Amino acid sequence: MSASLTVNPIKLQKALQAFVGKTKLEAAKEMRVQARSLCVSLANSTQPFGLNAKAKATGEKAVTRDIDLVYKSGPTAVREISALPLPRGKIKTQNAKQAAAALAALVLGKSFGKSKKGVKAQSDAQALINRLNYKPYIYTRIGEFDKGREHENARFGKKGRVPKNQFVRQIVPKETELARYFKEKRGNVGIAKSGWAVCAGILGGFRGIPKWVYRHTGGGRVVDKSQLKAGVFSKPYISMTNTIPWITSVISAATVQKSIDIQVVKMIKRLSIIANYERKKAGL
Repeated sequence: MSASLTVNPIKLQKALQAFVGKTKLEAAKEMRVQARSLCVSLANSTQPFGLNAKAKATGEKAVTRDIDLVYKSGPTAVREISALPLPRGKIKTQNAKQAAAALAALVLGKSFGKSKKGVKAQSDAQALINRLNYKPYIYTRIGEFDKGREHENARFGKKGRVPKNQFVRQIVPKETELARYFKEKRGNVGIAKSGWAVCAGILGGFRGIPKWVYRHTGGGRVVDKSQLKAGVFSKPYISMTNTIPWITSVISAATVQKSIDIQVVKMIKRLSIIANYERKKAGL
């Protein structure tokens, strides 16, 4: 499945024809150079915006934020619950610190209050959370990590993000399982950009594209007809397609068109530099 982005390439085609004609460069070679450059530009304009370390960090931060809204490790839940603005009371677990201490005893195996017995029953821990019923711990389930099902269910909208008002869906006692999931999902940052990177690689290499983007394989397709002889019914062209299914969620048709327009300006500037060089060489 690939996303369809409708843009207007006429200005790019005219600029390319003028560029190739006036610089006397091999048309097919120059077309590939310009197409590859456009791919780098599109990769830069696909979310997370940019190709530097800051862009990578921005993407990883967004992933971390989404997962953290859905899951909490046992220690994190204990720490956060202890800071909730719950009313103080005489009954155990009625105020925040008591609730946190009780949860620590049940989930982490620590002693409850002055008792020496470590209560580990999951049903008791679940009853505590149900009784707490304070945001964001509302309808929160305690149990073994569900391999990311709740995260996928919580994602919403065109961009597949988790809403900011999402309640915690699960408390995971074992931190290692959750940490592994965080790492796995952060490792997916750059997949959407990689569709353009694959196209750039086919057209001449990954120059200008960092490894955290091109480490992902697949997702790009190139139809290279640059060596096609121009005729009445045929014109040379190169088609680049980013086949990542959610590409339209992270780059709009308007942004693609803007990238094309920027590429036109780059070609005009390059043409001017070449023209000045030829003029100086001719002694003018």
